[in-house]
Amino acid sequence: MDPLQVKCKPRVNGSLMQRYKGQPVILVGKVEDYDQDQNVAIVNTSDGLICHVALTPNPRLANITEFYGIVDAEGKKLTEVSRVDLNDDFDFGTYDQMINLCHTQFRPLFFDQ
Repeated sequence: MDPLQVKCKPRVNGSLMQRYKGQPVILVGKVEDYDQDQNVAIVNTSDGLICHVALTPNPRLANITEFYGIVDAEGKKLTEVSRVDLNDDFDFGTYDQMINLCHTQFRPLFFDQ
């Protein structure tokens, strides 16, 4: 799937994944570890939680990555559809503030009612 063709998926942090079980989301995280046998990345999310991401077959994995994927039934794991590499100087604090604002105070600007 071409990331440029992804239609308005909610951006989430680790704690918000619970709200989107079985749904497509966008998750940004720092890759802490990679299990090559399972093809799973262990990712630290913008709010400091650990999330497992089942990866597509792509050997290149950036340190900071924006994952497009489907949240599992437990709301704890993401199955990747595609990904975009981000710069190592990505500001997680500001990003997490934006995530929280778009899910609360400014929700009508980001989501259909």
